[in-house]
Amino acid sequence: MPTLDHRVRRFDVRVFSSASDAPWARRPTDIVLLITATLLTALLSFPAPGPTAIDAAVADLVAAIPGLLGWFWELSYDLLLAWALVLVGATLFAHGRKRLLFGELLAGLIAVGFAACAGLVSGTRLADSLGSFAASAPPAVYPAMRVAVAAAVIVMASPHLSRPLRYLGRWIVTIGAVGTVALGVALPLGVVVGVSVGVGAASLVHLMLGSPGGRLSLDQIADSLRDIGVEVTEVRNVPLSPSGVALATASASDGRSLLVKVYGRDAWDAQLLSSAWSSLWNRGESARVGGRLRQVEHEAFVTLFAAREGVGALPVVAAGMAESRDALLVIDTLGARTLDTAASDGSEERVVSDLWSQVQRLHGIGIAHGALDAARIGVTPEGAVVLADFSHATVAASESSLLAERAQVLVTTALLVGQERAVALAIAALGADRISASLPYLQPAALDRITRQAVRGAAWSVDDLRGLAAGAVGVEEPELEQLHRVTIGSVATVVVIALVAYTLISAVSDVGLATLIEQFEKADLVWIALALLLSPAVGVGQGFATVGACVRPVRLGPVILLQYGIQFIGLAVPSSAARIALEIRFFQRVGLSATGAVAVGVIDSVCGFIVQVLLILAVTLSGLATLDLPTSGSSRSFDGTIIMVGVVVVVLLAVAALAIPRSRSFLRERTVGVGESLRVLRSPTKVSMIFSGNLAAQIALTVILGLCLRAFGQHLSFAELILVNMLVILFAGFMPVPGGMGVAEAGYTAGLVALGIPHAAAMSTAIAYRLVTYYLPPIWGGLSMKWLRGHSYV
Repeated sequence: MPTLDHRVRRFDVRVFSSASDAPWARRPTDIVLLITATLLTALLSFPAPGPTAIDAAVADLVAAIPGLLGWFWELSYDLLLAWALVLVGATLFAHGRKRLLFGELLAGLIAVGFAACAGLVSGTRLADSLGSFAASAPPAVYPAMRVAVAAAVIVMASPHLSRPLRYLGRWIVTIGAVGTVALGVALPLGVVVGVSVGVGAASLVHLMLGSPGGRLSLDQIADSLRDIGVEVTEVRNVPLSPSGVALATASASDGRSLLVKVYGRDAWDAQLLSSAWSSLWNRGESARVGGRLRQVEHEAFVTLFAAREGVGALPVVAAGMAESRDALLVIDTLGARTLDTAASDGSEERVVSDLWSQVQRLHGIGIAHGALDAARIGVTPEGAVVLADFSHATVAASESSLLAERAQVLVTTALLVGQERAVALAIAALGADRISASLPYLQPAALDRITRQAVRGAAWSVDDLRGLAAGAVGVEEPELEQLHRVTIGSVATVVVIALVAYTLISAVSDVGLATLIEQFEKADLVWIALALLLSPAVGVGQGFATVGACVRPVRLGPVILLQYGIQFIGLAVPSSAARIALEIRFFQRVGLSATGAVAVGVIDSVCGFIVQVLLILAVTLSGLATLDLPTSGSSRSFDGTIIMVGVVVVVLLAVAALAIPRSRSFLRERTVGVGESLRVLRSPTKVSMIFSGNLAAQIALTVILGLCLRAFGQHLSFAELILVNMLVILFAGFMPVPGGMGVAEAGYTAGLVALGIPHAAAMSTAIAYRLVTYYLPPIWGGLSMKWLRGHSYV
């Protein structure tokens, strides 16, 4: 009797994405999915079992849908269970899929256990949780048990299914979840937790058993090679590479040895995680993620370009997309062996000299290989050095990338021929100046993982090699270039800031963690969502003001993205030096000098400060709002007197500075070249842009503060919100704490309490406001930085 797999092949309908004998591997995205699902379930356990404000809003929305859709919701809810049973049945009758069947059943059982535990934690009886699996009508039970079990089975089977069936399963889970809410079987909160539990259970099973991830069998690889015009006689598997690309070796019909790289979902998953981690951990790197075909095109292009310019690179035989929708790259290995196994016949020095020659050619055309370790350097039977695997290569690479790569190659050659010979050969090939310039990058942070492990087993360290190289070129050992964003110092800074924040907030509010959790459970999250949607408008106003402060014409769009990028830099590298360096880099690219670029920021900042002071004076002097600040048991109202006294003091200091000759000379030296930039202050249009942009940004911030306050059931007048917002911005700006972390939260809490807001609501509002305006904007700020780099603005 023919099996299901045979029937599938006969009718040319692909149910499973991989053959039954395809190798299984643990996919990195399953770790991310499991962690995300666990955290989401834990966070949602605080407001569980509901109903929350969002539950009520969704229930009202569903109630407004015409009743005609009742049959549709019932069908979609039943389809959850039906599709899960179809997948189990298909696996049961398919040939060689018993392991998948076990995984589906195990995922369903784990989902039942996790969902029951989540219900018990939130007060749902075990009998009610289990009984809700068969329920199709109210009352709502937390969490949605059927959704959890169905999602677990569907997500568990997803990597094994063809793309249409994977997409169908996702739609069934989505529509079924909506149907669960529409029928009143569970609240939206319970449905979200159900999906989260199902995804987490499936990810856990994937990590326990592995999954094929769409990897092809040897026969399928041979078929795919024929699709792109390559005939082979034999295909052999190579273990999954660290980058997640499925590798295979093949013998061409003419006897050549070929390396086949199959880019599937594993390749995308691994590149996404490794690239994102590298961009967060290492300075000067950004995430590089693309589709399968784009990855193949990138590697093939760089390889062919390097070979055309005389670099020894393994030839590209073919590249393209097979009918299976897998992208393939075929490389002729030329019979080369890797560097660590090839040069053992006394030709090591010649090989190292040839390697440096190839690296120089590569860097001469502006390409950094990106992963030039011993495994990616080959030696042909004729003794020629060839470079392999350009998947990490960067075209138009920065100088720092090239210097770091030279340091990597120096360490690689030292592992081959020893420290002294490696340094001598490098100096002979590059010269003392280039070796000296690479020394700050000669550190473990510049090496790949394999090379670092090899150095640990050597009789010398990277520090020893750097000292030897410095002595050979006759220079002092330089200070190391900081390659990692995260260092012991940065971690210590964050810890200190956290302690300061805790101390300050505790000083102004006697609110515990349990009270805060209770406040956020009762909060109307719709208002916070609106505040988050309005948050990008702040950057638009700031960008408008910056355009006005720039003496040269500049496009508004890139300047707005610059403001978002500054928000990213402000959190990733919380120091004014990083922000100023970014602004200088940007305005130099649009034609300003370094002095002119600094002047733009100064003009914008000073005018923004004036707008803030004028807003405070307008509110306080008009009597629209006052702050009752407690001092030593008494109450003292804040008015504009303090600000006025401060302005007078600043004016007197400025006059004194101009009256002192030495001070006047110092200021004159620092303002050379600023005169051209100050011409914007003579233009009414430019001045109006500066002040209106800053005013719009401050109004947007004030509205966001009001929305966050409404989320916790409180309300203040617009004038009162302006007063507390402007005062805290000024106060936090003068404090020597990066980003005002902790200081701003404490200031907003104290200001809102002074305006009559209860302590718990004030502190919760301060946290929500800072989350919306400071801690979350770097998400789109990182994307803006990528765009600015890609278009050569920074």
